[in-house]
Amino acid sequence: MKGSKQAGLNLLLDTAKKKVIKEVLPDDADIYEDPSSTLQLTNEGLEIASPVILVDGYNVCGYWGKLKKDFMNGRQEIARQMLIDELVSFSAVREVKVVVVFDAANSGLSTHKETYKGVDVVYSADLSADSWIEKVVEALVADGCPKVWVVTSDALEQQLAHGEGALIWSSKRLVKEIKESEKELDLELKETRSTSLHGKLLQHKLNPKVVHALKGLRNKLEEQERQKK
Repeated sequence: MKGSKQAGLNLLLDTAKKKVIKEVLPDDADIYEDPSSTLQLTNEGLEIASPVILVDGYNVCGYWGKLKKDFMNGRQEIARQMLIDELVSFSAVREVKVVVVFDAANSGLSTHKETYKGVDVVYSADLSADSWIEKVVEALVADGCPKVWVVTSDALEQQLAHGEGALIWSSKRLVKEIKESEKELDLELKETRSTSLHGKLLQHKLNPKVVHALKGLRNKLEEQERQKK
């Protein structure tokens, strides 16, 4: 990622807060949804660019059943961390840059950015999450980023992000993709039980962060299997 592109992911501290009226689509409809599930662009087998996925964190927390209870009952910190953990594994399996944004205006948190196991976590107090995402989409597209996804089920946010050149996934679609990535890894693990996971990953020349995240997801899946027995 070029310097100016990285700058587009930095916090927009001195931009006036833009107020918008939110409208969540019924039944998580996908008016602008990107039909493709391809997350990497290639040229004769060589990766030429990494896509970026910008996630409206609380929008997903309010949709996903496993997060919604904590989120709706005031335990936002628990819901946030559960979502971040899922995104870490997803980012590693699909080898895509993930940035998750949480509204911080009413949480007492100041505007800041953290990096958690390769996933950028933004707490935006000066801008709403959708306004932050809209401006970052504009910056990335202007800088030549080949593909930018925005994950939200907010109708206005979908429209604005799509207008800036982003591809759209609803919260429902992201959850589906996360579950699919877990199934893919689970299948890979079952097919390669006679080969050490570490050796398999080295064979594919994955970087250490990806290896670490995949090992964590493997342990999680194996624990789920033990609990079923």
